[in-house]
Amino acid sequence: VADYPELMDINWTLAALGADSGRADFVHLNSVDYNAGLDQIVLSSQVHSEIWIIDHSTSTLEAASHTGGTYGKGGDFLYRYGNPQVYQRGTALDQTLWRQHDANWIPNNYPGGGGIMIFNNGLDRNPGYSEIDIIDPPQSSPGIYTLDAGLAYGPTTKTWNYQADNQTDFYSFFISGARRLSNGNTMI
Repeated sequence: VADYPELMDINWTLAALGADSGRADFVHLNSVDYNAGLDQIVLSSQVHSEIWIIDHSTSTLEAASHTGGTYGKGGDFLYRYGNPQVYQRGTALDQTLWRQHDANWIPNNYPGGGGIMIFNNGLDRNPGYSEIDIIDPPQSSPGIYTLDAGLAYGPTTKTWNYQADNQTDFYSFFISGARRLSNGNTMI
């Protein structure tokens, strides 16, 4: 999978990290958000501690292949972020998401528009604490995500982040969400 990070390793489980072995819900998608301007969908996989972006325009036939759709990738991931261990391009030190929820695109006309907001729960992080992250995936043009050979998907820094002054004072190990409001405030 390190050679094909646009694909999902269906054999990867949390057992690889020593946690939650034997879960029947091996993907646990907990949010789906649609970006009409890009015709893309962002998914949040709680078990993988990753978000994935796929091409909404892809037909069922194209989704079974590696070609087709507006972005020419068929059913492959256009982008992924959060846990490069899952696709063998990083270690625990490179992980940025821990069992997150509610990945959603910020509307273009809002402050931070076009970014992706994520409630980063922090489950399995030591110590456990939650934070709200906004990332701007690296793109060469709108909806075309960049990935350097042999490296993990970026970005390496967050566009915006909220966490408590004393990190462990803000912790929700499951569910939860955050949304950017039109005035620039964030509802958690």
